[in-house]
Amino acid sequence: RLASANSADQLAGRHRRRISQRASPHRLRHLVAIAIAIAVVMAAAIFTMLGTTMLPLALLIITTLNLVTSSLEVQWRTYAWRTPEAAAQLAWPYPIIPGDEQMSFSLIVCALDEAEVIAETLRSLIRQTHRRHEIIVSLRDSDRATIAAVRAFERRHPGAIKVVIGHYDEHGKHAQLNGALPYCTGDAISPVDAEGDVAPQLLMYVEALFRQTGADVVQGAVQLMNLGRRLGQWFQAHSVLEYQAWYSSRMLFQVQAGFVPLGGNTVFIRAELLRRAGGWPPSPTEDCAIGVLLCSEYGAKVVAAYGPDLVTREEVPATVFNREKGSIFWQRVRWLDGIFQEFLRGSWLRMPTLRKKALAGYILAAPVLQSISCALLPLALITALVLKVPESVALYTFLPVIPIALTMMSMVSGLRQFGRDYSQEILARHYASILFLTLLYQALLAAAAAVAVYKYLKGDKSWYRTGRSMEHRGLPRTSPKSEALSA
Repeated sequence: RLASANSADQLAGRHRRRISQRASPHRLRHLVAIAIAIAVVMAAAIFTMLGTTMLPLALLIITTLNLVTSSLEVQWRTYAWRTPEAAAQLAWPYPIIPGDEQMSFSLIVCALDEAEVIAETLRSLIRQTHRRHEIIVSLRDSDRATIAAVRAFERRHPGAIKVVIGHYDEHGKHAQLNGALPYCTGDAISPVDAEGDVAPQLLMYVEALFRQTGADVVQGAVQLMNLGRRLGQWFQAHSVLEYQAWYSSRMLFQVQAGFVPLGGNTVFIRAELLRRAGGWPPSPTEDCAIGVLLCSEYGAKVVAAYGPDLVTREEVPATVFNREKGSIFWQRVRWLDGIFQEFLRGSWLRMPTLRKKALAGYILAAPVLQSISCALLPLALITALVLKVPESVALYTFLPVIPIALTMMSMVSGLRQFGRDYSQEILARHYASILFLTLLYQALLAAAAAVAVYKYLKGDKSWYRTGRSMEHRGLPRTSPKSEALSA
């Protein structure tokens, strides 16, 4: 069915923004490199000029920042691992019995230049065992190749999907999500990425969790699957473990804090609440933005669940810096740009208590703070070794190394667990990447944060899509183990 999505303009009119033209990638890269070099030189010069009185104070301040950020990171990364009680709170309940479906679901698949991958995604969705669900494919009228691929799938599977085609002046997934929203008839609505591999039984468990908790939002888990086949893909193992730690541990902390920047998919929002909120806000990270909006302004009750057999499988981009192929660097620039915007927008200040405000603010500011910490840590260590400072200050400067080492140990343990959960072979070079290249990966994220802040200050609204190589497809998926997943 062909439907116009222009009515979405009225639904999300208060959110609308104009997206500017892209900046030259070479010029931007050179400017960022120059800015980073100048910042390092200036910081070194300032440290040298501070003198015997101010230098120890500066080191104390920098080290305290490093200690706080690194300690919180290891605490959140292991939050659900430390006690069985915490882990049990993330377990899925028993699924509903087939034939007992009471809720209905609308799954929105947004696709742009996804002609090669969209059919397999739709095939996985029509295999859902839940009987009351609809699949709505939201497309842009200029994307002829993807439209043709979806139409071909529709002819092979008549009545299995709805197709919404609209014209959008804005970049970003939020426009297509809002374009499909008026055509959703389900009790809960969920976005699905164009390359997402969704577990066939997922909706049965989601409805069970909705009914058990009375939640407004259910957040399931997403897991990146490709650890890297070549040495040049060393960064992929780090990104895989980020997702693993986020959904299997850190998500629980955020749920208990009452402030959850939501994931981009495997998140189910009650339709009435989503419409009352005006749909997805315009943002490079519409998932984070809708989570902040629902938690801070609507007091939404969010629950989360994790089980390896029920994760939505996706992939890490195949390159580091190649923007045309959708590299991890430019993907992170987009994410950090959106998170930074949410922090400055200040909706988190509407959280009800001072403690919740502080937690919400730190959750949003953490990526930038961690990037600053990553840049300052080696500088502080070198300064403590080279320049004359009191011994106590020098020793204190090395204290953040302890939580950083604990974080790396948790990553090694997580890598081993990942291999067990998903029947993947963990190679020696994967462990070596974690042990020896973690700081390089953090430096990559720090550079992405610097570019994101630069883009925001410049007013650059360019959009960077994530590349696809489909390395996560074809991996075996087992049925959920109800004994292990029962709450």
